[in-house]
Amino acid sequence: MSKDQETKAELYPKNGEVTFVMPSTNAIGALKNAGTNRKLTVSYQKMQEWVAEQGKPVECYFLGLKEATDAKGNIYYLAKLHDGDKAFIAGQTVLIQALMNTKIGQGVRITCTGTTKTVGGNEIPIFDVDELDINLFDNANEE
Repeated sequence: MSKDQETKAELYPKNGEVTFVMPSTNAIGALKNAGTNRKLTVSYQKMQEWVAEQGKPVECYFLGLKEATDAKGNIYYLAKLHDGDKAFIAGQTVLIQALMNTKIGQGVRITCTGTTKTVGGNEIPIFDVDELDINLFDNANEE
């Protein structure tokens, strides 16, 4: 390839320019003294965490299912949930099955009721899942 035919890598944004609003000194000072509002980091709710809170209901919004693939290429699903304080995902099969036909934005109450053994000998959590009479996207809830 000749020098004339070589393509130059294009920087994005165009020509490497980045424009953003600079906060004022007062805004920076307020930031340094600001308290925490809510956690934006998403975590995975492990089986052990559900079992440790056995019998304690967790009220949250169901925010949909996320398709994922394991190392063998098998597809599985994760539930996206938010309890008002934190966003989390859960992949326990019994929970996913309970939420499979739930509308996005629906309020749900999830209670881990214990564990059971599968035919293969794996321990899995068991859940009671109740639909609450609230949906995040229902305008009647807004006041």
